[in-house]
Amino acid sequence: MKTTSEIIRRNEELELQYHKALNTIAALKRKIAKLQKENKELLEENKKLKKYNNILTRAIEIAIQIKDYNAQTRHLQLVLQKLRETGEFKG
Repeated sequence: MKTTSEIIRRNEELELQYHKALNTIAALKRKIAKLQKENKELLEENKKLKKYNNILTRAIEIAIQIKDYNAQTRHLQLVLQKLRETGEFKG
């Protein structure tokens, strides 16, 4: 049989564990929110990079069909210039 002081001590220990658990949960929620925000930003960046990749791939496909080297070069330079002007390419 437990004494009253043992029950009180055990209750205090459980309360401390409970508060630690609540703090841990709050910290994990903040971490999850931060990771979700980072993930959203990375998904947007990935979407943008896929768009650029598609544009450049198509530009290269068109350039390959152009027989004249100088015309190919001009075509690719114009594509890159347009991307720079729109802020979509910083290379």
